[in-house]
Amino acid sequence: MITPNTVLSDARRRLDSPLRPGQRMSRAELADAVNVTLDQLYPGRRLTAHYVDFRWLGKLERGEHRWPSEERRNALRHVLGAATDAALGLYSPRRTNERIAAEGTPSPGSLDGMFGGERRGSGVDLVEFASALDQPGIGSSELTAAELACEGLDQDFARTPPDEALRMTQLLMKSVFVHLRRRQTLRHHERLVKLAARLAGLHAWACFDISDDRKAERWYETAASAAHDAKAWGLGAWLSGAQSLIEWHRRDLGRAAELIDRGIYFAGHGSDATTRAWLYALQARAFAGTGNQDGFENSYAMAERAAEHSSERDRRHGMDFAQGILDLRYYCGTSRLLLRQPDQAITELTGSRDALPESHTKARAVLTLFLADAAVESGDPSQAISLTEHALASTIHQPIVPILQQSRRIRRLVHQRDPAAGGKLDDPILAFSDALTTLASKAEP
Repeated sequence: MITPNTVLSDARRRLDSPLRPGQRMSRAELADAVNVTLDQLYPGRRLTAHYVDFRWLGKLERGEHRWPSEERRNALRHVLGAATDAALGLYSPRRTNERIAAEGTPSPGSLDGMFGGERRGSGVDLVEFASALDQPGIGSSELTAAELACEGLDQDFARTPPDEALRMTQLLMKSVFVHLRRRQTLRHHERLVKLAARLAGLHAWACFDISDDRKAERWYETAASAAHDAKAWGLGAWLSGAQSLIEWHRRDLGRAAELIDRGIYFAGHGSDATTRAWLYALQARAFAGTGNQDGFENSYAMAERAAEHSSERDRRHGMDFAQGILDLRYYCGTSRLLLRQPDQAITELTGSRDALPESHTKARAVLTLFLADAAVESGDPSQAISLTEHALASTIHQPIVPILQQSRRIRRLVHQRDPAAGGKLDDPILAFSDALTTLASKAEP
């Protein structure tokens, strides 16, 4: 007879939703947590065939099947904080009663399984050591849920208005900081520090989007320090690269290059190919900004080589993908603009924009404005005005500083060539500036 697995469904409902404060974890959210945990538990294997969804969990909770694969069981136990399969109502129908009863024994990976037998004969020292490593603190499932929430925020950042991004990062950081002040296992403390650093980086980016540069810089420096202390080299590399963008938009290319070099230093201690490719592309653009054609070519060649091994699994905010690999055309196009090569820039920037999803309105607007810049350089101010007007109109409901800065730059460039034409952008820019001011005031705590 098929009977519902209420033990499993109750275990899920005891967990908080990572994205909906005050509500319980849904089957879809649990499925996401299981899939992330599969990759964490088996880093050297490709486990896409073991990924699950809310329908699969529904069958499991309804009791339609009771014995998933070993990999899925391990991930479920990890997320739900269970020591055994039986603690989640999971068992093999083919097992004898004796073997089912044996499910109650701790798994080999748990502290009880590792030390239970030895504690009786190894004296007090071993017990104290195990206890010190097993301090009560945040549970694995709760920590995984928080990491998933951060991952989701990162993936949706390009579609999220900056005030909403600030609110969500503040909410998650508040919870993380509470747990960081408590005693945790060594592993959980390390994960919390990395999570706090990543959230701080996203928070800094949102601060920059609303023109709070000083606060953004403080958050970036704090986050980079935490990443360094946790030896999270890939995370530190991304943070340094992201911080360099503040200086790049300020046209302080020297300071931007310093931060990029710091990011490459982090990456040299251990990072994924995706982040290395992104940093080399940033470095190539920094060389282009100083007119160093050879430096640009060399760094961009390294970026292209690294991008061949990039993976969307390593994506962080600021990185775009096309056909499964890191898309470097945005950085190549903006570099060509700096090198006074507008025709080549237009080709690269158009390809990059066309590859972006329609929902990434902010990123598409930024690329459109660089195309407007290229139009001015090519002697077509009317095209530049049209592109700028489109970029401003498409993002006025989620305004960010880079778009305002670029629009003002286009207006200055057009005005230099045709003073009367430049005035056509005054009203759209003023409306966008007012919208940004309103949004920034809403984002203040």
